[in-house]
Amino acid sequence: NERLLELKTLLSSCKNFPGCKMQAIDFEKDDDTNFHMDFIVAASNLRAENYDIPAADRHKSKLIAGRIIPAIATTTAAIVGLVCLELYKVVQGDKPITAYRNGFINLALPFYAFSEPVPAGKQKYRDKEWTLWDHIDVQGIKPNGEEMTLAEFLDYFKKVHDLEVTFVCHVPQILYATHMRQEVKEKHLSQRLSEIVTTLSKENIKEHVKALKLEIDFRTEEDDVNFPFIFYQFR
Repeated sequence: NERLLELKTLLSSCKNFPGCKMQAIDFEKDDDTNFHMDFIVAASNLRAENYDIPAADRHKSKLIAGRIIPAIATTTAAIVGLVCLELYKVVQGDKPITAYRNGFINLALPFYAFSEPVPAGKQKYRDKEWTLWDHIDVQGIKPNGEEMTLAEFLDYFKKVHDLEVTFVCHVPQILYATHMRQEVKEKHLSQRLSEIVTTLSKENIKEHVKALKLEIDFRTEEDDVNFPFIFYQFR
């Protein structure tokens, strides 16, 4: 969307000018030059996509936004305001973690408190280090355009990460485990991962889904090593 790209460019440019300060403004849904509805339509439809909710076009979004204005002084509105304050810092970039804040509010008291966020805990195995926010991308489409099989997926982790994978899960389906019956295991090893998921779930993977979120386990000489999630790109 050209209007959203223009808005992003405008916000990003502010950090290059020390005297550039944000000004408080009122929400106005009927002004097509202020980007208010552009942001609401884009953000709400991204959320709808995440939760498989039907998307709303600009006209419907404007009608909905017009009806919720009287509820502006609610806890929800206060939380959104605090989130947006942190979002400004993200857009401006180059901010240390100490610049951000966790917010705690209770409008009934009233009570507002803020604290610095704690860095995400790190896990390490051999020379690899990660947090719960990290994931590993695996390109499941081979150079010939075909999707890799489960056997090739396991071989990928052996060659690239030197890990002997013993368990692969796409919640709630278990795609592979060393304790599986031999005939089931051999069948799965020769199949594509997306094919196994479709068979176990008894439904087709939706067209907009481009990657599968997988969990794996592997043999290790250490205890309690939770490897990052795998984003397996199969489209």
